Amino acid sequence: MGKKKKFPVRVPRFAPGIRAQETRTGAGRSWWAKRWLAAVEPMGFGGRLARGRAYAASGQITAIRMAGAHVEATVVGTRPEPYRVTVDFRAPEGESRRRIVAGLRAEPMLVARLLADDLPMEIDGLFRAEGCALFPGGKLGERKYDVTTSCTCPDWANPCKHSCAVMTILGEEVARRPLSLLELRGIRAEELWDED
Repeated sequence: MGKKKKFPVRVPRFAPGIRAQETRTGAGRSWWAKRWLAAVEPMGFGGRLARGRAYAASGQITAIRMAGAHVEATVVGTRPEPYRVTVDFRAPEGESRRRIVAGLRAEPMLVARLLADDLPMEIDGLFRAEGCALFPGGKLGERKYDVTTSCTCPDWANPCKHSCAVMTILGEEVARRPLSLLELRGIRAEELWDED
């Protein structure tokens, strides 16, 4: 046998900037990140979802603010003025909300795992038992989906690529910090433990 030829080790060049890392594949993601993707994809986004992912990967979102079940974002598009996007999630109300919070408070290990950036599957079960969705999508009640989006862009379709970009960034936030899923459903972290 002949001698093996040695090839030099090549180090990739440094690429400055922040890029969305998980926008194209679900490989290596947590179950809840994959579930977010599976919930968002059939919501009728079609090709707009792919364009929204590209917007998210290239940093087109210049501001995003989560205020419970209401999200506001600014997305740079083709026009000089950025577009304003809002996303509203249906939050559990009344007795359903009270029972979900009580169920979480009764299981301190579930809350501890959430605070450690892990999402126990039992939490999804608590929401389902109350007829509420933890992940986007749904077809709950009279509305087809339990998430509504709007954008100031001229696109006639809703959701537009700007809204899809915001949903992509929200998905990455959920992947990093699953507690944000509860916040998007109007349940704050401080509600999950007894202050006595």
